[in-house]
Amino acid sequence: MRQLPPGDDLRSDRDVPEEIRYDPDLAVHEPMQPPDAPIAPSRRRSPLLVLALALPALAIVVYALFGLIANEGKSSADYLDEIRMGRGAAWQAAFELSRLLPLEDPARRDSGFVPRLLVVFESARDDDPRLRRYLALALRELRDPRATDPLLAALSDADLLTRIYAAWALGAIGDPRAAEGLVPLLEDEEADLRKVAAFALGALSDWGAAGARAAPALRAALNDPVEDVAWNAALALGRRGDAAGLPLLRRMLERSYLAGVRRPDENGILRPLTEPQKDEAILNALISLSRLGDRGSLGTVRSLRDADPSLNVRQAAGQALAMLERAPIR
Repeated sequence: MRQLPPGDDLRSDRDVPEEIRYDPDLAVHEPMQPPDAPIAPSRRRSPLLVLALALPALAIVVYALFGLIANEGKSSADYLDEIRMGRGAAWQAAFELSRLLPLEDPARRDSGFVPRLLVVFESARDDDPRLRRYLALALRELRDPRATDPLLAALSDADLLTRIYAAWALGAIGDPRAAEGLVPLLEDEEADLRKVAAFALGALSDWGAAGARAAPALRAALNDPVEDVAWNAALALGRRGDAAGLPLLRRMLERSYLAGVRRPDENGILRPLTEPQKDEAILNALISLSRLGDRGSLGTVRSLRDADPSLNVRQAAGQALAMLERAPIR
């Protein structure tokens, strides 16, 4: 199965969604030969060495300072104008726009901002794919239902990351019409697209006309060979009160099971889950099991509350336990 292609698109930035963010270790460490005898430390300070160490630090400070000056006071409209005028690298302006929108006071944006952004998004289909990706992220931050149709159309883009970002944005916007485009993605050959489609369907409060097809498709996804897809399907069903994923949700509480789960890195090499990733799986499962009122998991939840190595998990398990103990016996 093809993995997401690495590229120079700031996917290592923490503001980019975790599903498509990479952190490759580019350092190369060569072994150093030990000296034959102890070396006496010099009491002299080399001004050349100090200068060599200071220059990179000074360069970073100057770069950051000029970056702050250049971007100080810029509004979302300013970035959108940069993109429309094609000044510089438009995709970089789109990236900055997607970062600014959740921080900016919506009152600063005029009523024509979203329509102008949608025009730019639709006209960017043949441009640098990075531009359309980050515009999709910007539309996600706006959560405007007027973006639903353009984002649904973007689900058929040739660029995989654009399709993933568009699906993620549709889940955030919450328009029930999005389910029509998301349900078919549960059978896509790309695991990352199946994963985000299941997640986005779980974020929708209503599946609209696709409701009759969404639940069966998510139940089928419980058997997906990629754990993340199956987990998101179970969580999405749990949000709707559907207990079909209950056995899988209970397994997600077991650290012994999570220890055997592998995820491919950016090179396609399977890696064990990190401890934060394990914690995240357990926390999500606890929320879903609480919502379902699953008293059958009381024993496991008590064990997590009393003995799990993660403080966050112990606290969440205590809250879930209080809810489950009040749940009616079925």
